[in-house]
Amino acid sequence: MKIIGRNPVYECLVAKSKIKKIYINQEIKLDGKVQSILDLANAQGVPVVYKSKRFINKISDNALHQGVVADKEDVVAPSLELALRGLETEGKEPFILYIRDAYNEFNVGAIIRSAEAVGVNIVIIPPKMDITPNMVRSAMGATEHLSIIKESIYQAIKIVKPLGIKVVGIELTGEDYYYNADLTGPIMLIIGGEDHSLSDELEKKADFFVKIPMKGKVNSLNMSVAASVVLFDKIRQETV
Repeated sequence: MKIIGRNPVYECLVAKSKIKKIYINQEIKLDGKVQSILDLANAQGVPVVYKSKRFINKISDNALHQGVVADKEDVVAPSLELALRGLETEGKEPFILYIRDAYNEFNVGAIIRSAEAVGVNIVIIPPKMDITPNMVRSAMGATEHLSIIKESIYQAIKIVKPLGIKVVGIELTGEDYYYNADLTGPIMLIIGGEDHSLSDELEKKADFFVKIPMKGKVNSLNMSVAASVVLFDKIRQETV
């Protein structure tokens, strides 16, 4: 996988991900972030190759690369059970986010960025969804600091519920506003897709659904915004 942009590449190095090679525009201006990338790459034995801007444009599909692209080894995601056992071993409370039916890869990246910021340790995506370079770019490297797992929604619920992990959907049809619901403790939040609501069947299997109050004429929110609103309120509830 190609990692595109200075901050995503830097975060890969900080996380000691398996980077095979880093490509840098031979005309790049050496600033603090580029120097940090070079220092970390040198410390970890990662080859750095200087190439023309045309070459960097080509390998990044003309994305906003800022003169830095890394070639990272594809890593097989752990199973949900294995990731949960790892959290138990580390004494960490499960904070899980399930991203359901998202088709905009930049939205997914933005959600992952917010999730990492609030301490989510597992992000689950549907089996048919792939983590793309654009997702990693929009997540600004947050993909390197949490587990991203592919699992069907119903199988994920089947795994987490016996462990005492609350399953909470974020939906317009929620029973109560998110700030009135108890979001503390081990939890799996489910954010609905861009074009489809969470199903009635899913509502029956979840512990409850929550909603976000809105007063405008457009009765919907971008899914990355909706996810962030509820994610940050869990932190608020646990710190007041």
